[in-house]
Amino acid sequence: MANPEPQPVSVEAQLAVINTKLDLLITTRDDHEIRLRKIEQFKWVLVGAAAAAGGVAGNLAPILTKG
Repeated sequence: MANPEPQPVSVEAQLAVINTKLDLLITTRDDHEIRLRKIEQFKWVLVGAAAAAGGVAGNLAPILTKG
């Protein structure tokens, strides 16, 4: 027995698939944005800590080398 020909997909079904994919895309984009903001915030915390450590080391170096 031969396979029946595939039935065309209705416009409503195609629209439902597109809507689902769009919702997933929007959710994924929001997740990426939150994650990127956290990474950027962490980067600036590290920059501040490095600047503070450099300032402390610069002020301590003359004191420690006088010895």
